[in-house]
Amino acid sequence: MTVIGVASMKNSPGATTFALALAATWPGPDVVLAELDASGGELAGYFRLEPTPGTVSLAAETRSERDAEALRRHTQALPGGLRVIAGPARPDRAHAALMTLSATLPEVFGKLPAGAAVVADLGRLAGPAAELAVSMDRVLVLARPRLADLAHLEGLAELLPHAELVLVGRGCYPPREVTDAIGVRIRAHIAHDPAAQAFLEGRRQRTRLVRAARRISGALAAVAPLEGVA
Repeated sequence: MTVIGVASMKNSPGATTFALALAATWPGPDVVLAELDASGGELAGYFRLEPTPGTVSLAAETRSERDAEALRRHTQALPGGLRVIAGPARPDRAHAALMTLSATLPEVFGKLPAGAAVVADLGRLAGPAAELAVSMDRVLVLARPRLADLAHLEGLAELLPHAELVLVGRGCYPPREVTDAIGVRIRAHIAHDPAAQAFLEGRRQRTRLVRAARRISGALAAVAPLEGVA
């Protein structure tokens, strides 16, 4: 069982797109993408999913039932077959669901079978999302390697010792300097991909982001250090 969170600290350089790519390239069939963003979900709008099942119905069930199949019962399938738990677009509904799930999902995660994987789009790493991140195996925090973004990472190492950075695009600071300053391991440094939005909207399947995500997901699934960068 592997649970990977994807988040940002403030200005997100494509956390939802990256989470989708990571789940879509995960080396194994038993993977679920969970949209656990307290500010509202995007997948239902892009892929025209039904309002339910999703995070709201999952939150309602886990108040009483928290078995290993709880996640699967609240998924919908994207066109390529990936199972997703979509969040509501309305921030108030998304936040209410996540308040419940931050308390109930850790128990569900602990019951998942070996070989199962969950990729969770946490959105901004604050409030209930930050509480939920503590129970995950790893949390990948996306940030651009520039001062305005990196300043928000202060304290991340203390908040989540298992967090890792995914640097996105060009910036003034090389990976080693970022690690020395922030104290958080860098999982990868990936290039900015103008075609990433087309992937999120289901219009393209092969982009630079997807190639980078495949390398990262393979390394995470193997519980091995990632070699090289995109």
